[in-house]
Amino acid sequence: MLLTPALLAQEISTEQIDEIFEEFDQPQTPGCAVGINQNGETIFKKGYGTANLDYGIPITPDSRFMIASISKQFAAAALLMLEQEGNLDLDEDLRSHIPEISQFDHPITARQLIHHTSGIRDIYNLLIIADIGLDNTTTSQQALELLSHQQKLNFDPGTQHLYSNMAYFLISVIVEKFSGLSLREYSHKHFFEPIGMDATHWHDDTEEIVSGRVISYLSTNDGPGMFYRGNMDRVGARGLFTTISDFAKWDLNFNENRSNLENFTSKMIQPGYTTETDSINYASGLRLGKYKSLYTLGHGGNYMGFRSHYMRFPGHDLGIFVFCNMSNINPADYTLEVADLYLKDIFDELFDEYTGTYRNNGLNSQFSVQAKEDNLYLKRAFEEPRELSWSDDDRFTAGQWNLRFLRDDEGAIKAFTIEAPRTGTLTFTRQTN
Repeated sequence: MLLTPALLAQEISTEQIDEIFEEFDQPQTPGCAVGINQNGETIFKKGYGTANLDYGIPITPDSRFMIASISKQFAAAALLMLEQEGNLDLDEDLRSHIPEISQFDHPITARQLIHHTSGIRDIYNLLIIADIGLDNTTTSQQALELLSHQQKLNFDPGTQHLYSNMAYFLISVIVEKFSGLSLREYSHKHFFEPIGMDATHWHDDTEEIVSGRVISYLSTNDGPGMFYRGNMDRVGARGLFTTISDFAKWDLNFNENRSNLENFTSKMIQPGYTTETDSINYASGLRLGKYKSLYTLGHGGNYMGFRSHYMRFPGHDLGIFVFCNMSNINPADYTLEVADLYLKDIFDELFDEYTGTYRNNGLNSQFSVQAKEDNLYLKRAFEEPRELSWSDDDRFTAGQWNLRFLRDDEGAIKAFTIEAPRTGTLTFTRQTN
């Protein structure tokens, strides 16, 4: 029987999660904070490692991280709120309100900023090319001046999708122009205060003292080195300070909305589109995807030694979020390990559908598809198993091989095809289950 997420949650112990993060269970080591929501409640939150090596302050669920690009969903929510108030038409030409945007052949809209379809060049790449770099403090006005010097876009607005941090910086400008409040004030009024996120703010003042602030670090040959820069007052693309405890409340808001934005979830997960595609996999600061065929939404973050990852499985009401403070930590790996724990029985049942032996009589060759160690493997005779990586429904990759499983009229797996370099497409028919 397929276990429900509620039953699965009862089978996971603290020790099992501790094992995933055990490398940070030592003194003077940067690390991560992790939170898990399931079935409308926070079921786990804990810190591993050190938030500040100078003073030996440990990471806790209440340590304040700068969560890098996970911040984008909060900025996008503010634009959706402006639309609800009737203060902004997401599809109007923004140049009449932001004169720093050059006169391009086609207008740029707020909706295109949200979905990265505006064609505006990335602000951080421009800072590097302009020899300003990321270490120097760059004010919002200086960033707008940099924008005003751009005479061309990467592409005509609305025709393609290309990630742009400049687009989300512009969102902070739009919020202030249309509401009279800074993004910090506006977000507090409509989201942080009603949701109860008391430890969350947009860090738009570089001199502000932040209680419980986490410092980020760079991996060096001599161990961790200071990477944190307190020079960023441009918010929107990044710059949100929050805690695991607070972010858990934000994730739970997808279950039961407490913010001022009506129909919060449906609006936040509405995907964008281009003139060439009906939809893209980017919604309102959220990436839409799949993991082992289960639908996901979330985002990652990477800036100045801060590494963060958020993944939600809406079909199983499971949210996982990991914030880290070392440049060589990949929080996405840990997020997926936690997901594998909580969804093990669901994945096992999904894997069982594909396992069995498959044969191509013309080649007199046979493969077996095996499920073990929380994954699927393709094996032939005495060869080492090839791990199958899920790429889409019934589609997998194994190194340079592309596999596609085929179904009969009743939906059962009947064969798979292999596409490999210089071999074309080969079909292997299922022999046993």
